[in-house]
Amino acid sequence: MKPKAFRMKLREIGVLTQAGELAPKHRDQGYLYEDSRSRWNKNIHAYSHYAVVMVKEAGVAWLSDQLGITTTNKDAAA
Repeated sequence: MKPKAFRMKLREIGVLTQAGELAPKHRDQGYLYEDSRSRWNKNIHAYSHYAVVMVKEAGVAWLSDQLGITTTNKDAAA
C-alpha cells in the first residue's frame, strides 16, 4: 500500500483527522502516538512545527486488524 492510500484509509477508519493528526480517541491507548517535530522554513524565516504519527509494538497487530491485513511474526518464522 502506498503512503497516500495508507493515510486515506487511516482517515476513513477514524485513526487520523483530516489534518493528518492522530484522532483524540486513539491517544493514550498504547497503540499509536504523535512525535512532535520542527523544521526551519527558509521562506518565512521561522520554524514550522508538525506531528508525525508513530506506531508502537503493540499497535502493529492492532492496526493490521483494523485494516484487515495479515501479519507474520518474524521471530517465530526465523
